[in-house]
Amino acid sequence: PTQKPVALMAWCLAQVKVPQGATVLDPYMGSGTTGVAAIRSNRRFVGIERDAEIYAAAVERIRQELEGDLFHSQHNS
Repeated sequence: PTQKPVALMAWCLAQVKVPQGATVLDPYMGSGTTGVAAIRSNRRFVGIERDAEIYAAAVERIRQELEGDLFHSQHNS
């Protein structure tokens, strides 16, 4: 496991010129950072994670990103 900030993953998506609306595949999803970066940059996301607990945490994190937060900007991190 490695930590990656959402801003770093968003930068990586921009550097490889993934078009908006494209689908990003992360075969080692972990906590879902790439998924959050994809959502924030108007891209679709498919993530794969074999650890059930980590997968559940990623699903929850991505669900919260999609729903937003009533008290904070959706794009804080």
